[in-house]
Amino acid sequence: MFDVILRGGEVIDGTGKKRFKSDVGIVDDRITAIEDLSSSESKSVIDTSGKVVCPGFVDVHTHLDAQVFWDGTLSPSPLHGVTTVVGGNCGFTIAPLSDDPEVGDYLMKNAFTCGRHSP
Repeated sequence: MFDVILRGGEVIDGTGKKRFKSDVGIVDDRITAIEDLSSSESKSVIDTSGKVVCPGFVDVHTHLDAQVFWDGTLSPSPLHGVTTVVGGNCGFTIAPLSDDPEVGDYLMKNAFTCGRHSP
């Protein structure tokens, strides 16, 4: 039994192959199957017909360090499919990194839930 099935989307798997129509099965937040799952059971089904299903994008030049002050959810990135960001690579930041473990714990806890979809 799957937690979620993404049904009928155009899958781009990141390997360089051409996209293909398929279902995607997810268990415990992990992709466990990419195949025809029409006879499989799931707690939730999301119709992705006419949509692209692909790995999250990596944004290698962001200014989320500033954006977090006025938009704590960092909403534009998840809406555009960005799931990973690289920060501090342009040599300027208004929110410098900290060696304080409490700050790191807060950021790790909240960064992983930012933009998360819960069925």
